[in-house]
Amino acid sequence: MRFIGGLIVVIAVVFVAVMGFYWMRDGSLQSAGREMDKDLSGLDRTTQPLQDAVGNVGEATKETVGRATDGDDRT
Repeated sequence: MRFIGGLIVVIAVVFVAVMGFYWMRDGSLQSAGREMDKDLSGLDRTTQPLQDAVGNVGEATKETVGRATDGDDRT
């Protein structure tokens, strides 16, 4: 639990730092938010192959468990 809490804190601090950088550079929170949205959507497109691969692994795991239990959820 300590690890997850630390991870959340690190993500929050990085987000605030990046948002503060854009705010100081652009001079307004509105333009800082717009810039942050643009960068985050670019990150989403960059990681799309990884997202597809993780989805495929999840589906393969689901099929393997289904075959191993023959569809019987009690086992």
